[in-house]
Amino acid sequence: MTHTFTRQELYELVWSTPITKLAEQFGISDRGLAKICLRHQIPVPGRGYWAKIEAGQSANKTPLWTIENPGIETVCIGGPRPDVNPYVAFAIKATRTAKQTLEKERDASTGSSTPAKTRNLAVVSIPERPLHPSLRDFAKELSSVVADRTGALNVRWVNIHRDSIGRVIALLNALAHEFEPLGITFAGSGSRVAFKNNGASVDFEITSPKKRVTTETPYGWKQYENVFVGRLAFRIFGRAQGVKKNWVDTDEKKIETSISQIIESYGINLEVQKAHDKEERSERLRREHLEHRRDLAKKRVEREEARLKFLRTIAADRREVEDLERTIERVPRSESQKHEYDRMLAWARTRLAVLEERTSVESLQEAL
Repeated sequence: MTHTFTRQELYELVWSTPITKLAEQFGISDRGLAKICLRHQIPVPGRGYWAKIEAGQSANKTPLWTIENPGIETVCIGGPRPDVNPYVAFAIKATRTAKQTLEKERDASTGSSTPAKTRNLAVVSIPERPLHPSLRDFAKELSSVVADRTGALNVRWVNIHRDSIGRVIALLNALAHEFEPLGITFAGSGSRVAFKNNGASVDFEITSPKKRVTTETPYGWKQYENVFVGRLAFRIFGRAQGVKKNWVDTDEKKIETSISQIIESYGINLEVQKAHDKEERSERLRREHLEHRRDLAKKRVEREEARLKFLRTIAADRREVEDLERTIERVPRSESQKHEYDRMLAWARTRLAVLEERTSVESLQEAL
């Protein structure tokens, strides 16, 4: 329900009833009502005002100042809320669907009826495994990159310190082996690293965080430098909403202990990406169909205009045929007529023959 007031009316309300009670009547929060008053330049009672009133003491009332902006003179409270961004709404819905789908698949494979939210994900350790075939080229490239003077290297959004190369390869190898039964494969040949499944691809990045270190020179100057701290961070660039996508080493926990969570999040993000790709394909086909319809409509108009022009030309030619026939038939003749007169009539007959030929059925059919 929408409540509409003038500034003066709302001013009288907020100074006669505590804003918490007033907001409750409107079905909004007291903070929300206070923001509405601020936008419309309506002063509200300060802290301690109502305590003084209840104690029977006098309290100063801030006057409502006059404004010259009619756009904020009327105050509307409540009413329909603005729609959520359609892209965000789609991502939220797709995430919810992906979670439900993966939970059903997991329950069917484990035979468990316990909701996924109450089950603890098992921590996947990183055993010694042969390097996954999908990682061979990328691991070779990562190991051959020359680091800069700080020890940093960057290969398709794997931006790490050279001392972390072995650990990163081991982490990706563990993920690749865990993803393999799910049909998810590593892709490291594009512009960014990713894991993909059934045509859907979700990028990720691995970084080595830094911290700012302050040192003092012998001359008393302070120097600031960002140095690596020996940690790793893993981030998924997915479209899912409300799903964890970032993991960073801490003193108590390494990102390797969160592999099962990474797998869970990746599965959801890939399902959301599939839904997004499907929606995008449908939207592209819809746009192409509409464009085709617009093109057909344009061609239809052009065809009708061409037909009309063609018919008008025929009509003009037939009118001229009729005029020439009447003229040739009715023009006066004389034995003493000049040669120029005969030549004019001969030209008229020639013109008539041309028009007759041009408007014959055969010529019209050929022109069409």
